[in-house]
Amino acid sequence: MLHRSTAATLRPLLQRSSVQPSAASAVRSLATVAPAGTATPVDHGASGSRSHKIVVVGGGSAGMAVSHQLLYSHGFSQDDIAVIDPSEWHHYQPGWTLVGGGLKNKEDLRRPLKSLLDPKLKHYAANVQGFSPDDNLVTLANGDRISYDQLVVVPGIGINFDAIKGLPEALQDPDSLVSSIYGYDTCDKVFATIERFKGGNAIFTQPAGVIKCAGAPQKAMWLALDHWKRAGLYDPADASKSAISIDFATGLPVMFGVPKYSARLEELRKERGVNGLFQHDLVAIEDGNTAVFARPDGAEPLRRKFDLMHVTPKMGPLAFVKESPLADGAGFVDVDQGSTRHKRYDNVWSIGDASSLPTSKTAAAITAETPVLVRNLTQTLAGKEADASYDGYTSCPLLTEYGKVMLAEFKYGGQPKETFGNLFGIDQATPRRAFYHLKKDFFPWVYYKSYVKGAWAGPKGWGVPLKPGSVAGTAGRTFSTAASPSAGSSVPGSRRGFASSSAAARNSPARRPRDPLDHSPNAVRHALPSGETFIVRPPPTSGTVASTTLIPQPLLSAPTPTPAAEAADRDALAALPPALKRNTRKGAKMLTSEQIAEVQQLRQLDPINNTAGRLAKRFGCTPLFIQIVAPAPKVVKEGRLADAKLRELTWGANKRLAKAERDERRKLW
Repeated sequence: MLHRSTAATLRPLLQRSSVQPSAASAVRSLATVAPAGTATPVDHGASGSRSHKIVVVGGGSAGMAVSHQLLYSHGFSQDDIAVIDPSEWHHYQPGWTLVGGGLKNKEDLRRPLKSLLDPKLKHYAANVQGFSPDDNLVTLANGDRISYDQLVVVPGIGINFDAIKGLPEALQDPDSLVSSIYGYDTCDKVFATIERFKGGNAIFTQPAGVIKCAGAPQKAMWLALDHWKRAGLYDPADASKSAISIDFATGLPVMFGVPKYSARLEELRKERGVNGLFQHDLVAIEDGNTAVFARPDGAEPLRRKFDLMHVTPKMGPLAFVKESPLADGAGFVDVDQGSTRHKRYDNVWSIGDASSLPTSKTAAAITAETPVLVRNLTQTLAGKEADASYDGYTSCPLLTEYGKVMLAEFKYGGQPKETFGNLFGIDQATPRRAFYHLKKDFFPWVYYKSYVKGAWAGPKGWGVPLKPGSVAGTAGRTFSTAASPSAGSSVPGSRRGFASSSAAARNSPARRPRDPLDHSPNAVRHALPSGETFIVRPPPTSGTVASTTLIPQPLLSAPTPTPAAEAADRDALAALPPALKRNTRKGAKMLTSEQIAEVQQLRQLDPINNTAGRLAKRFGCTPLFIQIVAPAPKVVKEGRLADAKLRELTWGANKRLAKAERDERRKLW
């Protein structure tokens, strides 16, 4: 069943790193990779020209998923695919929200980039200086030129802390209560400031324009609000009398870009007493405690005092992309929104944050974009038509408090495309505890286990790139029965994959054991007049005195017991233990019509707490009787089923495989 939320345990962060955001972060900051200042270039020998079938620019979420899906699914050889990225570390950036809420340590959410790259991939640990798409060349900062047949541009998006005057200094100051979850060096400062804050005005900002995961600024606010509520510093029912006041200043005119979820978030904002400053874009921090907001239509900027502020910095395309022939007017790689192919260069592709795809820039979007790009690129290499199409699917798990998440899933045009809503009829705009465990526990686990290896397809689970007909997210969920080169399987920890269809699950016809009667060398066959064969097999050991198996006699005649056999039977009965006592338990009592009516009323008023087991204990009957006279409402059953399905996502490979095999056997009954 769906349980009520319980308080999440907050733990202090192990340490706070010094904050030094600078212009470097705006020049080079790949999708899930550390800023340029932390990169450790690797000497690849003398400069010169190098050639590869596919060059992937970027080793972030998109670059890792694309390069490994290509490598594992289409038989490329050593160094056929090259990855260009200067970073030493690969970061799981969606987890920085959890760090800001005190739920994770940032050190646990990163891995050495080199350790994640398959040895068959060629890695250039260098910055990109520019592109020459007419000559199929990528120029590196060290002067090397890399030639390609196909180019995938997925370097992510730049985090421009310097675009807000005074922000880098405020972030660097350890005594300042200004923080941001949008950097490795700053994300752990967020919860430290939330814990230190005991009263005053708190402002949470979201800029106008493109950012990573448009719901993340709110996640920081909702977690902070819930923390202060639990600490007795904030009362959502009477915010005006609380020690803390909260402002949400956003450059957007609404809470969220998708109407369905925006309406529910607006309800939460009003219910919890949060002041909304819409179309207010933070442009400067003055005197360390004054926020300056630009307003639309040339209105006078607003200056507002604050005691704590969480800032979402401005973001934009990286300079080497923006200034290249590949960019559109906004500076992003100009690709077709369906095929992910460049509009002018047929051998150039892009997805993720660096692309012009008109959808939210999230890791979830990349799970749906990657199979489309891989399918279309490999079709092109084979001289075939690019037949896969991306429908804009993306997802944002919005933390609305400790223990609950609103799972927003949508596609192009802001149209909801809900995985669990479509399967079980539940409303994903309602925050749920099951979704919280997806965000907090499952997604970080599956990211490094499968996502970066190209084996995770988001709502479609573990699988391989799209096959013909699997376009625009219309295909059903399938699992490969072939062993995957990624960790040996398409399912983490498993030695083989499995299928969700009956034809694919059975690797071989059912194996039936040999009939020991038919294959016994001592069996005697008798041909009957009807044409059938009657087989008689002697016992494997010598018979007892009562056995007549070896004595010739008419077929099926009852043997006459001997005195010795009767005596043996009596001795055997005497040696048996005493018979069990008769079951004297009283049966469940019958309920009167008034009691049944009361049961039905209680079940209807609160089906979550008034379960069949509890009502049976209360009225002295069986749970089965309660289920018959007062079945649970349909919505409760669907909710429990959805909760059970969510828990299945956390199962290990062996448990998932066992369930799949049971399902297949059941189909053969």
